Amino acid sequence: MKARWIIVAVSAALFFGGSLFTSLRDPWFQSLERPDWLTFEFIIPFVWFVIWSCTTISAILVWDQSSKRFRPWFLMAMYAAIAILTSAYSPIVVELRSLFGGIIVGGLATILVYILAFLVKPISQAASWLFLPYALWGPFGTYLTWVLIQLNPGIGN
Repeated sequence: MKARWIIVAVSAALFFGGSLFTSLRDPWFQSLERPDWLTFEFIIPFVWFVIWSCTTISAILVWDQSSKRFRPWFLMAMYAAIAILTSAYSPIVVELRSLFGGIIVGGLATILVYILAFLVKPISQAASWLFLPYALWGPFGTYLTWVLIQLNPGIGN
């Protein structure tokens, strides 16, 4: 039971940590040209809340369903790496003004999600399926960042 609270606390700290240092509401970021089809930007924070919640529940399931003799520390480190890369997106994009850096951290996090979903499947199929929101949104978010680069040449590279 204590491990669950630790996983939730670490997850929440990382989720909110990226927002403490910077915000995508930054005037520079908001001034970037956006594609005409991006009419749903207001729901993106809710999408990330769902993704983060699913990933946290996945980590709890993997921890709870692993054997007591074999605790999946390597898998937990991968969950943490995904969370750190995801949290780093906003500071990299806004503070460093690097959309290309956002593509790198977003792409790496998404690749780790695919790998981790495969690795946790033998432990918990439900934990593996909980990566589906990230697995679907990650490539889209990375693509959207690429589109921002195309629409704003010379900015954020």
